[in-house]
Amino acid sequence: MNRFMATFAAMVTVVTVPAAMAGATVPDWPSYVLGPATPYVTPVRVVSTSGDVTNPAGLVDPAQGPATLTRTLTGPAPTILLDYGQDVGGLPYFQVSAASGLPSLRAAYSEAEQFAGPDGDGGPGFPHLGTDSSRHDDHLVLAPGTISETAIQGGERYQYLTLLSPGSVTLSGVGIKFTAYRATPDKYQGWFRSSDDELNRIWYAGAYTAQLNMSPAGSPDGGPQPTIYDGAKRDRLIWVGDLVQAIPTLAASLGSNGSEYAKQSLALLGRYQNLLTGEVAGFGPPTGPMLPYSNSYSTDYVLDLALYYLYTGDLDFVEQQYPVLQGALDYDHSLLHDGLLTTAPLLQGNDWDFYDGAKTGAVTEFNVVYYKGLTDAADLADALGRGADAVAYRAQAADLRTAINRRLYSPALGAYTVGDSKMGSIAQDANVSAVLFGVAPADRVPTILSTLQAKLWIPHGSLPFSADSGYSDLVSPYIGGFELAARFQAGDTSGALALLRNEWGHMVEPGPSYTGTFWENANPDGSIPTASTSLAHAWSTGPTSVLSQYVLGAQPVSAGYRTWTVAPHPGDLTWARGQVPTPSGPLAVSWTRTGHDLTITVDAPPGTHGTVVAPPGYTAHVTVH
Repeated sequence: MNRFMATFAAMVTVVTVPAAMAGATVPDWPSYVLGPATPYVTPVRVVSTSGDVTNPAGLVDPAQGPATLTRTLTGPAPTILLDYGQDVGGLPYFQVSAASGLPSLRAAYSEAEQFAGPDGDGGPGFPHLGTDSSRHDDHLVLAPGTISETAIQGGERYQYLTLLSPGSVTLSGVGIKFTAYRATPDKYQGWFRSSDDELNRIWYAGAYTAQLNMSPAGSPDGGPQPTIYDGAKRDRLIWVGDLVQAIPTLAASLGSNGSEYAKQSLALLGRYQNLLTGEVAGFGPPTGPMLPYSNSYSTDYVLDLALYYLYTGDLDFVEQQYPVLQGALDYDHSLLHDGLLTTAPLLQGNDWDFYDGAKTGAVTEFNVVYYKGLTDAADLADALGRGADAVAYRAQAADLRTAINRRLYSPALGAYTVGDSKMGSIAQDANVSAVLFGVAPADRVPTILSTLQAKLWIPHGSLPFSADSGYSDLVSPYIGGFELAARFQAGDTSGALALLRNEWGHMVEPGPSYTGTFWENANPDGSIPTASTSLAHAWSTGPTSVLSQYVLGAQPVSAGYRTWTVAPHPGDLTWARGQVPTPSGPLAVSWTRTGHDLTITVDAPPGTHGTVVAPPGYTAHVTVH
């Protein structure tokens, strides 16, 4: 069947296939799911002990009896290092069956083994109600019973136990009451499988990373509404910029089970908009108040709202939040100077690379995000029947795009610069977002992508800036997620898959730094930057949605998947299967590749229609039910 016929067939033939039937085609996909099976998680092994410790294995296998730690006045502190196998989060508990001498039991928490020790991995972040701002806790053991923490430790694989004072403690069990969203396979409305096991593990690690950051309603460090945080440990705050990656991850994996988390997080951020300037809050706890952060993060609110609507079709919420959107874009408009959004010092210039400090002047990435905000706002205005607003936003976007391309692109570099204050330096964020959001003219895209690969790529991903920028060289999986999408969208499938494997592949390899989740950032050599680096960061989960949208090939064209497209990017894979959730039911896709022949099967939800497209150079054989 040729491409035209495949497209025509997909547009006219749709039936429902229940999620259970679609999932049954690959019965082993649930084996990749990383969420704990029960709400109480316990250690899987003893890593090491020191001092006077008896029967530590009993903390892994209770059938072997209790474990005892004993410390004398002159003897060394007894220690046990326990491993939970992957990151978990919640309320630690200790079942004491005997105690003598009034000992003080310390428990310390770490995500990577290299930082495990009596103080845990890193200092406090942003303390707020119900979050444990310390990575260790001391408990004076007075008598047998259960010691239960009341403040959440959000992300930890390792637990280091020791006695700080003389005495003896006998433990019949230790564990953590899991308080994040616990997604067992039945909670997954979307799934992914392919011929590449590494990509499969990456997809589910991204999904679990987002889940570990989901705070259900009534959680000890949450509010009455469900929300999604940036990182499992440290900040545990709602960050507007992080949601640009987290919302598509939830949509691809949990569907409607995750949509309320995104919705309530956006509602909270909008609630703390500065009514004088229009700036939207950048971050804060779910119990308020939330604080401004930067003009780029303020604009990210518009992108978040558009993403939420794209996946859910919830126009009522868009109508409710539309005044917030208008205020955010009015704020951006007030910062225009000579046609470009121009950033002043202090809070306006903060961005995802907080460690680099504020950027000033006409920053390219800020302007590209503003452009995307204007085009998203125009689409939302159209959906609401506000045609005049849509026309105005598109006109502003067109003028801004012209100014960006005239003043911030360097033909000599073959890329967009960091900004008008650093015209000789290349920024990953500016260039990948310019490609992804349509700022870059089509004839520039190949040059831009090849320039980034030549100038910024390293064995473990991509540097965020050229060395002459003066900014940090920490690899950012947050920005890397946008580059993945940009390369797939531009047809650079081999480049996208190479970046995906290089930047995220080492994070899913077994070892003492494995967490089952994705890291906030990494050193150029792939190592963890600091003890306090978050190793379960929702902003790094872009691969999950990208694999569903581009490798599997299923994407929404209009809100709520009323129209959709299936356009696989096979690359070097031989097959992929999976489904994406939609408000009308699952959109299930299966494809196999033999040479340049592609066999595609689509099971579409009722009341929807779409287009099936084969990549250039392939002959497609398409079946649509």
